[in-house]
Amino acid sequence: MKAHFLLLSFLLFGLIAKGQGVVVQGQSECTVAGSQHGATIQFESRTLWGLGIFYQAELGNGHEMYIPKDTFLGMLVQVPLATAKSISFFAILRAGFVNENFVVLVPGLETRIHITRRFGTAFGMSMRMGYAAVSGKLFVKVF
Repeated sequence: MKAHFLLLSFLLFGLIAKGQGVVVQGQSECTVAGSQHGATIQFESRTLWGLGIFYQAELGNGHEMYIPKDTFLGMLVQVPLATAKSISFFAILRAGFVNENFVVLVPGLETRIHITRRFGTAFGMSMRMGYAAVSGKLFVKVF
């Protein structure tokens, strides 16, 4: 019974994964509290709907440079608003935990510019801590 379940799970996963791509992003976001840097991994469908996870944190200065502060990690949902050959517009909702204590919802808009078929840059704006925040990203479509 377990073997049948595993085989069925792998077949279903293969069918689902065939219609999706994996996108890896490096990002920087400037908020009212300072700059944060991080990464995102997301699954993206052929119609550009996306679901992923992210991590970002503020890096310290001087001897505290490698100690992350104000970590923000969670998941994101991406909804395409308009697409063209080399530019796309998205509504993005990020939900997660800040400092492992506070639950945060961050709505935002993003403009993605495709430099090549698999590589590009994105610029976004969102509401963080009650104020506007701007972000810049570099992305690579892995699959």
